[in-house]
Amino acid sequence: MTADIPDGFPITLPKHALAGFDGTEDDHDADDAGPGGSGNAEGGSGRPPDRPLTLSPRASERLRAEIARAGGREVCFLAEVDENRAIHSPRAVARGNFAAVLVAAKDAKQGGVMLHNHPSGYLEPSDADLHVAAQLYEDGIGTAIIDNDGRRLYVVVEPPAPKETVLLDPAELEAVLAPAGAMAERTPSYEDRPGQRAMLRAIVERFNEGGVEIVEAGTGTGKSLAYLLPAVRWAQENKERTVLSTNTINLQEQLAGKDVPLVETLLGEVTWALVKGRGNYVSIRRARLAAESQASIFEDDRSEELESILDWIEATEDGSLSDLAFSPASDTWEEIRSDSDICLRARCPHFQSCFYQNARRKAAAADVLVVNHHLLFTDLAVRRATSNYKHSAVLPAYQRVVLDEAHNAEDAATSHLGVEITRAGLFRALSRLDRRGRGILTAVYDAADGVQGGSEIRQRVENDARPALSKARAEIEGLIERLEPYVSDGGGTIRLGEAGIEPVEREEVAERLRATLSALGTLERKLADLRTRVEIEEDLSDRLQARLLDLRSVERRLASSAHGLRLVLAPGDEARWFVRWLEGRGSGARMNLVLAAAPIELGEVLRESLFNQVETTVLTSATLTTRGTFDFLRGRLGLAASEIQHDETPVEVHERIVQSPFDFREQVVLGVVTDLPGFTADNHAFDRGSTDVLIDFAEMTDGGLFGLFTSYAALRRVATGLREAGVDGRWPLFVQGESDRYRLLSQFVASGRGILLGTSSFWEGVDVPGDPLRGLLIQKLPFRVPSEPITAARMEAIERRGHDPFQEFMLPHAALRLKQGFGRLIRSQTDRGAVVLLDDRILTKRYGRYLRGSLPDAPLVKGAWSDVRRRLEDFYASVG
Repeated sequence: MTADIPDGFPITLPKHALAGFDGTEDDHDADDAGPGGSGNAEGGSGRPPDRPLTLSPRASERLRAEIARAGGREVCFLAEVDENRAIHSPRAVARGNFAAVLVAAKDAKQGGVMLHNHPSGYLEPSDADLHVAAQLYEDGIGTAIIDNDGRRLYVVVEPPAPKETVLLDPAELEAVLAPAGAMAERTPSYEDRPGQRAMLRAIVERFNEGGVEIVEAGTGTGKSLAYLLPAVRWAQENKERTVLSTNTINLQEQLAGKDVPLVETLLGEVTWALVKGRGNYVSIRRARLAAESQASIFEDDRSEELESILDWIEATEDGSLSDLAFSPASDTWEEIRSDSDICLRARCPHFQSCFYQNARRKAAAADVLVVNHHLLFTDLAVRRATSNYKHSAVLPAYQRVVLDEAHNAEDAATSHLGVEITRAGLFRALSRLDRRGRGILTAVYDAADGVQGGSEIRQRVENDARPALSKARAEIEGLIERLEPYVSDGGGTIRLGEAGIEPVEREEVAERLRATLSALGTLERKLADLRTRVEIEEDLSDRLQARLLDLRSVERRLASSAHGLRLVLAPGDEARWFVRWLEGRGSGARMNLVLAAAPIELGEVLRESLFNQVETTVLTSATLTTRGTFDFLRGRLGLAASEIQHDETPVEVHERIVQSPFDFREQVVLGVVTDLPGFTADNHAFDRGSTDVLIDFAEMTDGGLFGLFTSYAALRRVATGLREAGVDGRWPLFVQGESDRYRLLSQFVASGRGILLGTSSFWEGVDVPGDPLRGLLIQKLPFRVPSEPITAARMEAIERRGHDPFQEFMLPHAALRLKQGFGRLIRSQTDRGAVVLLDDRILTKRYGRYLRGSLPDAPLVKGAWSDVRRRLEDFYASVG
């Protein structure tokens, strides 16, 4: 049977765990056997049921006394079970409060039992009893019901036997990757990688012993197999779940589409699942509803688009956006995607065929989950908010985590532990209620025509909901009008608080905020009243079931928006924990105002919510060290020795650097150009020089180049310069922003001689082995913008501790980013090419030594472009 947690994963009681016999007075051989016992389910739960559970006399006496002290009302106890299956040492943990029992159970020994009395004397379990029993069973605790005298015992769930962990055999798993192993037999392109086996040994040790393993695995190590083999074997031997988390979709799809299936051919089958966020899945019910009522929902005709989506629903097995052959309009997908606020769950006619629910069921049964950092940190945020680290939340429960691309962990966590409210988002939520006479309110109004109680409902729509909606729109618009000058006059982003400005200190802004929060609260109440009134009319409620869920969804979004506005504009005591800012995206009439807040320091949060809660954490990437140490990463993630030593039970942290198998001294040359025009306020001269170098570079290599930039403005200026010079007529030119990332990369590879210009997303997660990529140009050192709010706040926090924020934050970040960009070029042992860096600060500034020391050991060529070009021509001639 299943007890479902809202928006989480099902908790299932194994059939063999259910006992369900009402014990009466039995005699037992145990010396401590007491009055009363239970029958036992055949087979038990791993504990041999050769004798039933019994209450020791002392336990029975203690239970009876505690229940009497509570006046015969319900009391919950946790107790231990000895080797003779006698229940002993009960302790009262709650009085009629199952939530308190679940909290207390977190520290209870596995193999124990939770007891509670039914004052009525009727010992059959209720639905609530079964739900709690299911959760306790996941913690290794059984459940039983007693009478007020502590004599009769009804065992609801047998206590599971304490798990016997099967440790991994490092020699067995290493042999799989060895020259004569299974991997070599199955893979024609097999390469012996000693570093891969060294990494595997380290991860096996961490699975066996627990703690945190930080592994920098140089490009070409084959790190995914090094952690997949232990994760899969652990799942097979121990039936314990491991979560594999990546930052990029590319790696997530590589794991699911290639690497996990490969490991199954090496080790045998394992239950695994690729898990995506709920919003990635289409709702069959919502899609059909949208197609039926699209004229009342959208301003323009969407019938053709929705018809194509319905055809796709009939054909797809996955049901996620990535499986759809075209990109639907954003507001179309918003209207048809799966949404927890609008889900009918088991009442939905499509529940059994629902793509999200099927994915959820598969994930709940899987021992290996492939997720992305977004989903992992969303799950951790929910667990932290609910103090739930043992049961299902956004993801099923887990005790082992591997974070690949772990250099992004802090940024990924930051984006999911803060808030962001946008002008477009606020008005999109309101538009769901009414969009030029169409929307939820119109649907309710029309459906109420001619039905019992319909007149009152229509009056509520017209006299309560619509006026409240108009008021909310007006107040939001008024608040935004007061806030927009801060960003339009200030360059796009304005920090709030002590280090910036505080708009609410101006009375007109404060008054607008109060009015907006009041209007949002009034609208939320009016919608709730309308929904409640519709639900009273049974026939109308059944017809409008979907729209009632829509109303509830909007109510929740209004409450969430109000919370976000308070946090950003009037945070109170929370201000010290968050950096807050206003941002203008776009320009002119199309500018979208953003109000945002993010936590300043995450180390303690990650340590408390992740590293101290799971048995094993593996952090890996090709770029985790700066100048050969993990100090920067450990400091940012709360794993510095000075921090963990203060914990009650400090987590053990282990480090390993696995060198790349590539010979960078033979495969690559680093050229640093020193004679370009210096940086200026607009950088136009520098960008023109960059364009000239890129043209010369392309002539040298016949294309096959990446150009990596730190700003879109510079990228666009260089792209314009290349087109003006006719470069796009000689080589295919691909520019980020002119097509989606996947299509640009695919076309670049297919062309074999293209030039691709990209910014941040092309500095990492891009894998182009072989001839299509023969050279890499990096325009500037990738320092973060110091005025960016999160960066500025974290630098200030370091400065308050008496340290140098440039040395401790800005410089290490730039070193890791530069290392990521450099790593795009050499992806196999046969790759050859040059990296050209146009920023000579790596030579002229004192910190340049730090940056060079963080890069692979490649020959350095420096000087005027004419000199560097000659040296590179010689290099390409030698490898051609």
